[in-house]
Amino acid sequence: MQKQFKNLLKGILIYGFGNVSVKLVGFVLLQLYTNPKILSVEEFATSLILESTSLVIVSIFSLALYTAYIRWYWDKEFINQRKSILFSCYALLLGIGALLSLSGYFCSKTFSLILFGKDSFSIPIILMIIGISIQFLIDLTLSQMRVEEKPTFYITTNLIRLTVSLLATVYFLKYANHGLVGIYEALLLGNLAFMIITIPYILKRIEFKFNFPVLKEMLKFSSPIAFASISGILLSQFDRYVLNFSSTLINVSVYSLGVKIANITKLFIINSIQIALTPTYFKLMNHPDHKAIYSRIMTWFTILVVYTTLFLSLFGLEITKLFSISAIYWDAYKIIPILSLGIIFSMLKDTSIIGLQITKRTKIIGLTLAGIAPFNLLLNLILIPFLGIYGAAITSLVSQLFFFIIIHRYAQKHYHIPYRLDRVFSIIIIGTILFIAGYLFNCFSLEIRIIAKFISLLLFPFFLFIFKVFDKKEIIAIKSFIDSIRNIFINTPPKEVDEQVANIEETLN
Repeated sequence: MQKQFKNLLKGILIYGFGNVSVKLVGFVLLQLYTNPKILSVEEFATSLILESTSLVIVSIFSLALYTAYIRWYWDKEFINQRKSILFSCYALLLGIGALLSLSGYFCSKTFSLILFGKDSFSIPIILMIIGISIQFLIDLTLSQMRVEEKPTFYITTNLIRLTVSLLATVYFLKYANHGLVGIYEALLLGNLAFMIITIPYILKRIEFKFNFPVLKEMLKFSSPIAFASISGILLSQFDRYVLNFSSTLINVSVYSLGVKIANITKLFIINSIQIALTPTYFKLMNHPDHKAIYSRIMTWFTILVVYTTLFLSLFGLEITKLFSISAIYWDAYKIIPILSLGIIFSMLKDTSIIGLQITKRTKIIGLTLAGIAPFNLLLNLILIPFLGIYGAAITSLVSQLFFFIIIHRYAQKHYHIPYRLDRVFSIIIIGTILFIAGYLFNCFSLEIRIIAKFISLLLFPFFLFIFKVFDKKEIIAIKSFIDSIRNIFINTPPKEVDEQVANIEETLN
């Protein structure tokens, strides 16, 4: 357990950083993207629709194969076949990428007409599809680094990719005036830089032998996961498409900016933690108190996510103005609280899923997504024509709430875990009340509203203790947890660090 706990903390920082590093480009460059002198409103809206489209394409054609690879890598029966399995996966994804790029080249004008009613965006579409085709191989390569525990190489390659994309984007947009095309030229250059660096690494770990029987089994395993992934992506992207077809490009841009800011919680906090947390969940399955640990993880995870979303919701106006130069986009802050609440329920759903994963009832996840996705589309079609961006935000919230309720119910039915939902909803209610209190000061001067909002933030942990969200053991554990984070990554004697981690585990048990 001591080693697992330390690996979890390091995993959150190391692999979580790798998860968000390239996506940082989009946030860092938002001021360029929202500058009408560099990108028109039409080009910015188009880039957002293409971003959504790229996520859909990746979820469809990647086949969730990297997930299956991690599963087979650790299977004792296939240890001697690892190199041929990696080659088989790599070759299949390379072939799919080549066919996809070729199709994109010939169908880009048609694709542009379908999405935007004109064929003038064919070149960005071609570049986007080529970049996506390379992304398949990048995800598999990163999976290989994770299973081999190569954190330094993992961070270095992602940093290089980030730097190349960032510098190229600034050059193409600000100095070369390439407009929308420049965004995808830069992303493609970043992906190519990653591939050039990692090809020697991959060549040392493959055997040029196509292992068809194992690959067939892997695809059988990954297909339900891929289907769930596709449905999940569509669930989160339908709003952009409906806004594109039934509203205005300005609404697409404003809404998408609000989503990007609200998703800071998901990108930097939730995804980073889940990457490290998922394998830990399965390692704990045989621990005598694993259900109690799962329950506390949900409670603590909720606190962290609610606190982050409280910050983003309170300071949504200031953050929106910071990221966007043009006042055209400033209304985005109004939907951040609604979207943030939906993100909280999405996190609770993802945490509840562990029960279905342990009992291998993952089909329930896919079936639920298959029902929620069309419900989300229908609600978007109903609300957006009347409420615009607010209709899209409300649809997202309602869909995530229903998704959580259904998944939690079935997960508890098949594998009961004593989650403290009373505490979870107390945390959410406290955060909501403090948000409303701070939000009321938006009409005041900058100085007054900043002070009021910071007071709301400071009151959050105070109210958690007042309403006894923590018990005594958890308070001790929190203090030990904070100490361990400070000491695990500095020059502290290993024996002392192990003692601190052991103390945390003792309070959890």
